[in-house]
This record gives sequence, structure tokens and C-alpha cells, in this order.
Amino acid sequence: MKKTVVMFAAAAAVAFAGPAFADKAKFEAECADCHEAGEWAGKPAADLEKTLKGIAAGSVKHKGKLKISDAEAKSLAAFLSAGK
Repeated sequence: MKKTVVMFAAAAAVAFAGPAFADKAKFEAECADCHEAGEWAGKPAADLEKTLKGIAAGSVKHKGKLKISDAEAKSLAAFLSAGK
């Protein structure tokens, strides 16, 4: 029983942390060459999401076009807003 509880807890921790790891990896792959994640700490996630989607669509001036989906933009915006 104890082993089952520990395994469940570990699986739950990975499930909840999974998106944060994906967001960090996406940030490092797409943004970290020029930006630091903490630059947007405390900024409204909705504003960041709008900007990220604009960059991806090419309607917001940026060094390069991002290759992210709408879902990735939303998740990445939340990650950046949290200052991770």
C-alpha cells in the first residue's frame, strides 16, 4: 500500500510539473537567445498571450517569427507571467 501511494504521488507530481517543463523548454528553444524568462514576471498573462500570438502570426514586429500554436502561446504566457 505504501509503495502504491508513493508511486501515485510521484506520478501526480510529474503530471502537474509536466506543462511547466514543456513551457521552459519551449522558452529556451524559441526565446532564450535574446530574452530572460523573468522579464515578464507579473505582467498579465492575457497580454503576453496576445503578443506571442501576434509574433507567431507575423503581425507583431519581432526579430523572428515564433513557431508556436495558440495553446502553446497561452501556456507559455502563463509561464512567463509567473516569472519562472
